Amino acid sequence: MRKNQYLRGFSISPGHSFAQKLILLELLAVKRQLATYLELREQLEAENVLLRDAEYVKSHVGISTETLYRLQRDGYICIAKRERNKRFYRDVDVERLRKSYRGL
Repeated sequence: MRKNQYLRGFSISPGHSFAQKLILLELLAVKRQLATYLELREQLEAENVLLRDAEYVKSHVGISTETLYRLQRDGYICIAKRERNKRFYRDVDVERLRKSYRGL
């Protein structure tokens, strides 16, 4: 099959530009999350921040492991540090999450 025959029916539709916009928006969101993470790392190195492990977060907020993963994925709480397969969160983030999640 010749190249021209293969590409004959191919044309850029308005849907492609919409898809490109969606990809760009997703990339910008990832860039914002990365910038937030880098700021968090700088703060941790600059000062002594109280860190809480995932078990404390789950019991303090009153959520399950799956809910913590979902909230983390959606950007409601960010992992401050990982060490020996344990996740640690800043205490201020835990309190903010508890207040927003419980509506206090």
